[in-house]
Amino acid sequence: MLLSAFMVIPVAGCHDAGPRETRPPSDVRPVSDTAPYLCDLMSELAFRQVVGATAPLKSDWAGPHVDQGLCVAMPPKGRAPLAVEWSYEDGEKILRTQRNNWSNESHYQLPSDLGRGLAGYQPSGGLDGRPYYVIALFRCGKKKPWISIDFVRVVRGRDAVQDMFDFIRIAEKRFGEIHKCTPRPL
Repeated sequence: MLLSAFMVIPVAGCHDAGPRETRPPSDVRPVSDTAPYLCDLMSELAFRQVVGATAPLKSDWAGPHVDQGLCVAMPPKGRAPLAVEWSYEDGEKILRTQRNNWSNESHYQLPSDLGRGLAGYQPSGGLDGRPYYVIALFRCGKKKPWISIDFVRVVRGRDAVQDMFDFIRIAEKRFGEIHKCTPRPL
């Protein structure tokens, strides 16, 4: 009797319950800096490639952004899949605070050519549903701005850490173009 029960299990496990949902394969190509941009600093095409976003997105800055700014990209319904923040003020303090906040979470130091900062992943997704976070403090002309980007989960098969580094690299370059300065590491 045991033998027959054992033999039924593999057969039952192989039974096809019906048509399977098919997903398009992940786009694992490296991201590239191409227009148009979300929040002026994020390539929309790169963002869509990394997170698999298909809904239309509209990004808006919270008020004028001369010395600092906060921008979110919103779909017609639901939560914002992307937030970008920057400032010329308190960069050292913000970075110290973020390092402290991420001390018990999975995080990585930025490559030195991007300045000082970190990239991290919070499995719970936090309150805003954007588990990926990257921040960089760098020099741009005589000022020391910082930029942070947080966004929704990446599609399966992508290197999320490399994507975060690429996102901040694009953001720094765009920041330099917009603010007429050359981004350099600290």
